[in-house]
Amino acid sequence: MQSDTDNDFILRFSGNIRYDTIGNLIHELKEKVFEMGLKTTLYKKILLVMIESLENMMKYTAHLTGKDNQYKIHHPSFTIQKTNGKFLINCSNLIENKDIQPLESKLNILNNLDNHGLKELYKSTITNGQFSHKGGAGLGLIEIAKVSSEKLQYVFEPLNDHYSVFRFIIIIE
Repeated sequence: MQSDTDNDFILRFSGNIRYDTIGNLIHELKEKVFEMGLKTTLYKKILLVMIESLENMMKYTAHLTGKDNQYKIHHPSFTIQKTNGKFLINCSNLIENKDIQPLESKLNILNNLDNHGLKELYKSTITNGQFSHKGGAGLGLIEIAKVSSEKLQYVFEPLNDHYSVFRFIIIIE
């Protein structure tokens, strides 16, 4: 376990995610970044990952808020932390088990591509016009993979026959 001096939490959030929540967190990040004196390019990368991650979390959990007690126990959570010169963006949210396979498949594809491959996939995704039932074409995940300094880290922790917890870590240097 690292001490607090090694782990500088920039943002911490747990709870229901709505568009106004995302707006408030963007404002909070902007203030923290100003205090820290981060370069604009680094801020833009962190901001992109934050927005895309929070929107994905909102899409996967919006219909669960009143449905199941698991949501009351496993609220979406989001942190941005600076550790050893790297920024770790941690996301956690409830996911229906039926949504795991398509998401894991996309994440595996992204992790197996280099920067050129990610750019090509982004271009082809924009032009093919196919969108998922969750409302996206996977562009957000592609953008996250493009700005991430390392492979996307994730795990699905089974809770029961219907739900799992999806934990997602993005590292930016």
